[in-house]
Amino acid sequence: MYLKLILLFFSFLFLSQVVLADSATLNDGATTTSQQNIDGNDEFLTVTNNSTLNTSATKPANITGDTVSVTVDSGSTITSNTVSIFADDTSDLTISNSGTISASGIVAIDVKGTTDASITNNSGGQISATRNTIRISKSTSNSTTGLTITNSGTIEATDQGSAIFAADSNTAATVTNNSSGTMTNSDSSNATIRVGASSSVINSGTIKNDVGNDAIKLYGNNSTITLKDKGIVVGKLDALLRTGSTLKINHGAGQSYFYETEGSFTLEDLDGNQVVKGSAGSVGQGGSETLDELLSYKSMNIRQFLNRYKDSENLYDGNGWGETYTSLLNRKGHTENLALEYDLFNIGANLISPLENSDFILAFEAGAQDFEADHKITYQNVSAGLYLPSNKYLLNLDSFFIGGISLKNSERTILTNTTSSGKLDIDSDYQTIEFHSGVTKTNSNLIPNLGLTGSFSITPSYDESKYYSWRNRKVGNLSIFFSDKYNLINNNNLNIGWLLDFRSLIGDKSQVYSINGTSATYKQDNALTREISLVANLDYEKKITDNGKFTAGISAKNTNQNVGSLNVNFGFKLNF
Repeated sequence: MYLKLILLFFSFLFLSQVVLADSATLNDGATTTSQQNIDGNDEFLTVTNNSTLNTSATKPANITGDTVSVTVDSGSTITSNTVSIFADDTSDLTISNSGTISASGIVAIDVKGTTDASITNNSGGQISATRNTIRISKSTSNSTTGLTITNSGTIEATDQGSAIFAADSNTAATVTNNSSGTMTNSDSSNATIRVGASSSVINSGTIKNDVGNDAIKLYGNNSTITLKDKGIVVGKLDALLRTGSTLKINHGAGQSYFYETEGSFTLEDLDGNQVVKGSAGSVGQGGSETLDELLSYKSMNIRQFLNRYKDSENLYDGNGWGETYTSLLNRKGHTENLALEYDLFNIGANLISPLENSDFILAFEAGAQDFEADHKITYQNVSAGLYLPSNKYLLNLDSFFIGGISLKNSERTILTNTTSSGKLDIDSDYQTIEFHSGVTKTNSNLIPNLGLTGSFSITPSYDESKYYSWRNRKVGNLSIFFSDKYNLINNNNLNIGWLLDFRSLIGDKSQVYSINGTSATYKQDNALTREISLVANLDYEKKITDNGKFTAGISAKNTNQNVGSLNVNFGFKLNF
């Protein structure tokens, strides 16, 4: 019985060695100089434990069998003077590299006439050659099809050639460069990546050539390039003499970009941004799209200031009133209507001084509007106007009108293949002129106050320092509002109040602009032109001297545009 079991064990061991005769695991930490011929099906080659496969012969790893796997672990190497890994007319080949695959001569990996092969270069892995690092070519009988290359490490051509090179226009491959992946070449006359027909290149990492030369070249028809996330591309996107080429952009809503292209591409922005032909470009519309919103918030600020002034005791004793304020506002983004998320921080001062039949208003404000898509606008505003309580020419309604100018500086970082960094900082200086006017019917008891305001702004035409130009934009708002306040503690004059505002943009909703001289028109989504705002405020007033009074207040706002804000103000009544 025992003899039969022993014979069976050795028979099984012998058959295993026959089936896997050419499989090998190199794990001794030394350099192996024997060529590894993997010519059977379901075999493997593993280089691990800081080992090196380096033979003076061509093809240290020579693969002709099907369903073969080659694994190079971190710290291990396959290298040669010519071709390091060669696969000829195979199917279902898998290459996984976490170490180094290099060739000081021609090619690091050559997949010739393979079907459904997979090459994965993991984070920390390096694949390099002095010429074409990964070569995709047809054999005598087959074109390479179904090849997938996924890179999270570094793939580079160190002397001449391409990081990925399709030798034949009919070879198909899917190339994915992940966020940590880098693909480069040192010979700018060759594309960093060249792929054949029906191929796909997806980039979230870095693909670099010299500016003006090809980063990605489509060498066959019906291929697609997809640029994702914050991926960097340096060098042209080339589809010259090809048909059915598609360029897809997936950088996120509001991200500005400009890519130089050659040949004809069908352009798609997967985030809904408006992409403009004449190469491929898009610009975040936040600075234009939010003009009506900021106009409305300025109008509400002035109205609330005038309410506090009117509610102050001894209004007509010849004293002036002044307050400082600061606020922080956040608007959430909406992918459906391309509302861009931004934070707005501002600080300002409102002053008022009684005249004979009216009150003179002077207002200062500075702030920064910071969009999530690498765009920031800083501004300084000065405004002046008149407040007319119980205006006899307007049915004894409280009324005001005020005008001002905002000086703005815009800074945005765009993604572009026209600079060596793959990014470009551009700026512009421009101004917005604005006017606000309104009337309020003040009611007593429990009936809320009722008011109507109109606002209008003009932003003249201006150019950014590179690529983007903006035509003049005129924006108008009409608002109906209700407000009231309630006294909580008589002696200390603590009040709680509310404001409900219904705003609608009036006039043209379109912005005409151009990218690199190609004109386009952005039309603001209807959902962004109407806004309902609810404001709750708490105000405190304290007499501190015979002629001086201190006030403090806090207000919170929420709107149907997913805007939330907090405003804090401090005031002091004084002689000026």
